[in-house]
Amino acid sequence: MKTKMMLALAASFVLFSGTAFAFHAGGVAHCDGCHSMHNSPDNPVAAGATPNDLLLKGSDASSTCLNCHAGSGGYHISSAIGNNVNQGGDFFWVTSSAVHDVNVRGNIITFDPDNKGHNVVAVDYGMLADGTNTNAPGSSGTIDVDTFGCNSCHDPHGQVDGGTGNDTAAISGSGSYGAAAPVDGSILGNYRLLGDAGYGDITADAPVARANGSSGTTVDYGSGMSNWCLSCHDTYDDFNYMHPVNELVPLAYNSYVASGDFTGDVTTAYDALVPFERGETDGSALDNTSTAGVDGVDDVVMCLSCHRAHASAFDNSLRWDNGEEFLAESAILFEETTTLVANGAVPYYKNGASVDIATEYGEWQRQLCNKCHVQD
Repeated sequence: MKTKMMLALAASFVLFSGTAFAFHAGGVAHCDGCHSMHNSPDNPVAAGATPNDLLLKGSDASSTCLNCHAGSGGYHISSAIGNNVNQGGDFFWVTSSAVHDVNVRGNIITFDPDNKGHNVVAVDYGMLADGTNTNAPGSSGTIDVDTFGCNSCHDPHGQVDGGTGNDTAAISGSGSYGAAAPVDGSILGNYRLLGDAGYGDITADAPVARANGSSGTTVDYGSGMSNWCLSCHDTYDDFNYMHPVNELVPLAYNSYVASGDFTGDVTTAYDALVPFERGETDGSALDNTSTAGVDGVDDVVMCLSCHRAHASAFDNSLRWDNGEEFLAESAILFEETTTLVANGAVPYYKNGASVDIATEYGEWQRQLCNKCHVQD
């Protein structure tokens, strides 16, 4: 009896003693977490999943991911009501569940889940290809939306060096949380298991960033994000006709608080609704709790300064509504027949919490482009 009790205590320590025992842990997880070798009773495929040659537990790669990552809170990225508040966004907004009528100045329009983010194909969860964009926006290649999935950006096996299997060392932990490089000869995996150059269509090294944990509600961005995004959206890297990235953030960012309020201070200027990269190439040098603004030296604009990586309530996966002059008048906040917001949907949020625009910035807050451009 004493021996059994000690074993139980040891098991509980392994289960609850922190991120070191997370499922992915920066690299390939245990195989039968995603694959069912024989569809046995103790390791079955998911209910309703179609058997496939890859022996995945879901009908496709994204469905397999969502077997764990669908839901609200924590490490979930696709909720049933649009209430996830992680920095990447909520795939809810690209599903049919988000379809509803909104009243825009007396005109009833239907919310369209197309063009609200990356429409990953996850058949088991009713997530289908983007019906508007047949190819990745800004792509000069053939990024087929019909085969786009979570594994288009994330390497589920967690390999560095482009997923070639030629890692320079064993992966001992995640590169998502700012840990220092190991000294035992092992290495950290890429931030959020993002693919390295050579993985699929990725042409740039995985970016450097630091999240607060599996929830990802606060993230300090280090470097490399825009170059990585441009792997698929390469035609957007045109300084003649596109908003530039990898350019220094204007110092006006620090003084801007809200429309009509330019009393900000560099020590508290950081706004998670308008993030930027701090120019750090070492994740351990980042601090996801920092409120410091730009220093004028190496802080740069990136794609995620304006967009969310997964999806949002707004067109083009933007962090705020670019279709309204005053953000408090965003159509999503004034629903006609389906009260998504009243039932828990969160269109505006930062640092893991819902943001009421009128309370946070003021009733007459204009576009948050002004955090850098100050035209209001």
